[in-house]
Amino acid sequence: MFRLLILLSTIFLFSCLENNLPVDEPSSIANLSKALLEQPNDTVLLKERRNRFIESGELEKAIIDQQQLFELDTSNLSFRHDLADLYFDLYPTNSIYISKSLALISEKHTIFSPILLLRAKLFYVLQNYSQSLKDLNTFLTSNPFDPEAYFFKGLNYKDMGNLEMAQSQFHTAVEQDPNFVESYEQLAFIYYSRGDSLAKYYFKNALICDSNLISSWYNLGMYYQKQGDFHNAKKSYYGILRRDSLNKDANYNLGYISLVEGSYESAIHYFSFVISQNRDYSSAFFSRGLAYKFAGINDLARNDFEMAIELSPEFEEAKDELKSLP
Repeated sequence: MFRLLILLSTIFLFSCLENNLPVDEPSSIANLSKALLEQPNDTVLLKERRNRFIESGELEKAIIDQQQLFELDTSNLSFRHDLADLYFDLYPTNSIYISKSLALISEKHTIFSPILLLRAKLFYVLQNYSQSLKDLNTFLTSNPFDPEAYFFKGLNYKDMGNLEMAQSQFHTAVEQDPNFVESYEQLAFIYYSRGDSLAKYYFKNALICDSNLISSWYNLGMYYQKQGDFHNAKKSYYGILRRDSLNKDANYNLGYISLVEGSYESAIHYFSFVISQNRDYSSAFFSRGLAYKFAGINDLARNDFEMAIELSPEFEEAKDELKSLP
């Protein structure tokens, strides 16, 4: 009997382990959804599924779970903030999300610092710079080491045309967080606008923080390209292609550099690849037409100039090049 009890206990133990994942092991969305059918108001499960949706980029679905969390406890300022913050993250897809986010925030809610910071960001997007800066300064009195607050102060000053103050705020942001990529990029743009070669070092700092960031590779490549340093520009674009071989901008710019350098076969190759992925890209047809023209292949050049005009009827340069063909 004793041995039977031990066996039954062992079976029960393994059954429990199969049905309950360790706390620190992320559950799949499917498993969480199944569990929520039985416990629809379980806040732990709702938070976990919301997080899985955010990680997979499904913000609209994450919002549904966050709305349910908020409705379960509207007095919870963290729930309120997280819902408003998700709306803020989605505003680039639809501007209505800004008003939905702001509607969740009243003066009494700003006692919760994250909500105050979020309101400052919302006012920045709405171009209410004075109110945004006021909220940011209030936030910083109790959160003096928050890099995001300094970053948004920098954005406010930049949009107001005060580049010196913007530069100071972006520098403070990276002092607080040496891995703040966006601040490095903003500093690079400011130095570049002044013709200061320090710009390239800030673009490089952004890549040191995150070498997989396509925008930083592209920005550095464009910096070199505009300086006429095609060797380093190409290295930057190759950096993009190692991470995203289909990247339209990198392939197009490599085609442009090849065209300028007189490597017409290479230019045709890059522009053809871009066209194969983007059949409505009139500039790619025009640029390939130039490569064909300079290579002496006028029939194919004519076809590309005609296609560029078909796609963009006001493409005057394409019209001029078409007329210039023998």
